[in-house]
Amino acid sequence: MPSFPSSLLDTARGAYVRSPHWVQNLLKPAVSLVPTRLKFGKTYRVWRQRIARAANDPDYAREQQLLALRKLLHKAHEGSPFYREIIDQAFDHRFDPETITIEDIRRLPVLTKCRLKQAGERALAVPRVMVDRAETSGSNAEKPFSFFLDKDRSAREMAFVYDAWSRVEYSESEPRATLRGFGFGARGDRTHEWDSALRELRLATFPLTQADAAHYLDLIDQRRIRYLYGYPSSVELFCRHLERLGRRPRLPFKGILLVSEPLYEHQRLLISSTLGDVPISCFYGMSEKAVFGTCVPGQLGVYDSNPLYCLAELIDDEGNPVTEPGVEGHLVSTGFLSTGMPFIRYDTGDFARLVENPSAANGYRLRVAAVAPRRKPDFLVMRDGGRMVTMDLTSEDPAQYRGVQEFQFYQDTPGEVKFRYVLSRDGRHEDAQRLVSALSKRCKGRLDFRLEPVSRIAGGRGGKRAFVDQRLDFALY
Repeated sequence: MPSFPSSLLDTARGAYVRSPHWVQNLLKPAVSLVPTRLKFGKTYRVWRQRIARAANDPDYAREQQLLALRKLLHKAHEGSPFYREIIDQAFDHRFDPETITIEDIRRLPVLTKCRLKQAGERALAVPRVMVDRAETSGSNAEKPFSFFLDKDRSAREMAFVYDAWSRVEYSESEPRATLRGFGFGARGDRTHEWDSALRELRLATFPLTQADAAHYLDLIDQRRIRYLYGYPSSVELFCRHLERLGRRPRLPFKGILLVSEPLYEHQRLLISSTLGDVPISCFYGMSEKAVFGTCVPGQLGVYDSNPLYCLAELIDDEGNPVTEPGVEGHLVSTGFLSTGMPFIRYDTGDFARLVENPSAANGYRLRVAAVAPRRKPDFLVMRDGGRMVTMDLTSEDPAQYRGVQEFQFYQDTPGEVKFRYVLSRDGRHEDAQRLVSALSKRCKGRLDFRLEPVSRIAGGRGGKRAFVDQRLDFALY
C-alpha cells in the first residue's frame, strides 16, 4: 500500500464526512474496506495517547497546555494582522512567546463574535486556502456567525470525542445508531441509511413517529448495534415510543452517546427505565472548536474542560475570574484544536456555574455545571427579570409526563410561557394540565403557563428539538 503524508490523510477523512451525499456514495465501498487502524490514522493514535497521559499526569497536562498557548500566540502574532495589534498592545510591543505564562492570558481582551466578524480574514493566521469556511446556525437571538477551521482538524477532534466515548467502552470498531438529521438520500426523503465507511446507521429524528421507532429498532436489531448516539431530546422521544410499544432492543445497549443538548434528569430516568441501567457519555463542545468538556462520571450536567484542547475560563460581568463555587459566570475559552483562525479568549456566549477552578489536584481542568447554551438559552425569564434554569424546573418523576409525548417551552414575554405539547395516543388534555400545574407549583407561581396543543414539535438544523424556544434577548436578563 502506498504511503501518504499523515496531514493529507487527516484532511481526506474530514473531507469525506463533509462531502456531498453523492460523493460519499461513490467512496463508501472503498473506504469501508480500509482497516480501522488506517482509517483513523497516526495523528489520531498519537492524540489518544497524549489525552490519556494528560488525564493521569497533571504536570504533563499543564506543560502541554502552556506549550500550546505559547505556540498559538506566536502563530497568531506572526500570521494575523488582527491578532498582532491586540497582542502588541497587551504586551506593550515586547511580546516574547517563550516567556508567556498561563496567567498572562488575562492581559488579552475578551473577544466577541461581533469583533471577529469585523476582523474578517484579518483574523486568519494562515493563508485562506488552508482553512474551511464554517458557520454557526444562529437563532432568533443571534445571527449566524461565519468563521474558519483547519482542514486537517478531523483526526485531532475525533481523538477527543472517542476519548469521551471510551468511558462507556465505545471504540472505533463499534457500529452505532445515530438519531440526528431530518432525512437522507439525494432528495432527503429517506428516514434511514447505513454508512458502511463509518459503520453508522443514521436515523432521521423528524417526525420520528411510533412507526418510525418500531422500524428503527428492527434495523438496530438486524445490525446487532449496541450503542445509540444522538440528541437527548431525540433519544427521549425514541424511548417514549418504545415504552408504549412494549419493545426493547434484542441486544441490550452498552452505552448511550449524547451530544449538543443538556441531559435532564427526567430524560435520564426515562432512558434508564426503557433501556436499563445503560452508561451515558456526554461532552460539551461548540462549532468553533474553542472549548471541549467531558461529563464527570456520576455527576449529571458537570463538565471538565480538557487542558490539551483549550484554556477555559469563567469570568464575571466585569471580566474578573469567578472564584467562588456555585457562582455563575461567562464561559471564555482559548482553543488549541484549530488554529488557522485563532480563538483567543473567545466569549462563547454560554453561562455556567463554577464547581472547581483548575489546579494540580484536578489535572488543571475547569469544572463547571449548569451550562446554559448561547443560541438555545436553557432558561426562562420570570416577571422580575430573574432566570429559571429549566433543568431545575422539570420534575425527576417520569409519572409526571404520563400522557404527554413531547413538550416545549416557548417564551417571548417575561413571566409568561407557552407550554407546547403533543399528546400520546392515550393522552388527554388533562394530562398536559396536570403537568403544567406541577410546573407552576415548582416555580412558586413566578411563571404563568398557557397550554398550546400542537401536532408536532418543530426541529432545527439537523433535527434537534429545542427544549426552550426562547425569543427574548437573553443578554438583557
